[in-house]
Amino acid sequence: MLNLFTFLVEKLAILSYLNFFDSKCLSDDGQRGSSSTISTSTTSTSTTSTTTSSSTTSSRRPQGLHRGDLLEVPRTLFSHFGIYLGDGRVAHLIPDILPALTADAARIGTVITNRRLILGCVSRRATVRVDSLEDFAYGSELRVNAMDARVEQRALPAEEVARRAEGLVGAVPYSLLWHNCEHLVTHCRYGRAVSRQTDQFCECLKSIIRDQRTILVTLLLGITSIVCFGMLFNIFFAASTVNEPKDSEDDLSLYKRGDLLEVPRTLFTHFGIYLGDNRVAHLIPDILPVVSKNKAAIGKMVTNHRLILGVIAKVASVRVDSVADFAYGSEILVNHMDDVCSQPALEGEEVARRAEKLLGSVAYSLLWYNCEHYVMYCRYGMTISYQTYQFCTAVRKTVCSRTSAYLTALLGVGTMLYLGSATSLTAVTALLVAFLLWMAS
Repeated sequence: MLNLFTFLVEKLAILSYLNFFDSKCLSDDGQRGSSSTISTSTTSTSTTSTTTSSSTTSSRRPQGLHRGDLLEVPRTLFSHFGIYLGDGRVAHLIPDILPALTADAARIGTVITNRRLILGCVSRRATVRVDSLEDFAYGSELRVNAMDARVEQRALPAEEVARRAEGLVGAVPYSLLWHNCEHLVTHCRYGRAVSRQTDQFCECLKSIIRDQRTILVTLLLGITSIVCFGMLFNIFFAASTVNEPKDSEDDLSLYKRGDLLEVPRTLFTHFGIYLGDNRVAHLIPDILPVVSKNKAAIGKMVTNHRLILGVIAKVASVRVDSVADFAYGSEILVNHMDDVCSQPALEGEEVARRAEKLLGSVAYSLLWYNCEHYVMYCRYGMTISYQTYQFCTAVRKTVCSRTSAYLTALLGVGTMLYLGSATSLTAVTALLVAFLLWMAS
């Protein structure tokens, strides 16, 4: 779970840094070419441009660099770090995909382009490599040993720092948060791999998550999403009903009093009992009888809003509608449950009498008392729902699986570590839940 969260954070950070519409990102040597263009465009001759470029480089290079110094280069959203090895050479960790694709040392040794860097971040591959001071700075200002004032540990001897950096040169795994260039230089210079940039990012993220305003924003976004998707569903459903005119002339001779009518929906099946004379009794969630006594309004066809609010409020009504309103444009199956249920069906008149006796407001449960429970009681004398049974079986197989046990254990441990609540009680609780799921699998 923590790796998944880290993966998502890395991708968001990469996307926020990369400007896909910048022409400099579209060519391999875009930034280097533009940098040289800027330095030469201010001169009138090639001799003058060479002088200007060299003077600019010398002015950017701090005087008095020593072997083992920690160099820091500010970027747009972060800082890049390296260890000075002397003779104008800098060891630094940088994401790079090319070593995983080719063994050509000449190509790998060229300056890392944006494409190579971004693909290295995505694939979590990096190299500790030695570049020139100019290639490392990449045209930015250098800061020397600026981290000494921010780290509690004292710096190691300069030769030891350089020796550590040289010993790590080569391919290494990469993580934007947990193993980046700052971790490398702090390990080499202070003997402890830490990243203040990662700590600051995590603290900022933690404060945002724990902020009470985040709960309100999340709630508002959730409600907005529900409303928007509901509106889109209603628009789509209205369009489909307009384009698909309902057949008002149903062949009622196909139905007998007491028949069990079944209408397939997208995610479920709706059931009703035919009472004769183009009337169907069926149980349907409806919030309107709770908030209004207007029988004319209640008697109208139940809309999606009324139905969804009825499901949430757990209120429903057994009502009588026409066959067309019950079918709502879908195909009707007659007595299909007779082949599924082992219990023999009751007489048609008894079925209809039971259905009519239960007309009115009733309590509702999506799983434990729905339209299928109603018709099964009326026709077979027992309140069961095969849809509920199939759903519960699928959920039980999903929850009581070894994968769920692994995920529960990882999620519990990750939550405790993140919130800093790793006590013996919470650890035992998390492991106990995972163990129970494991034993039930």
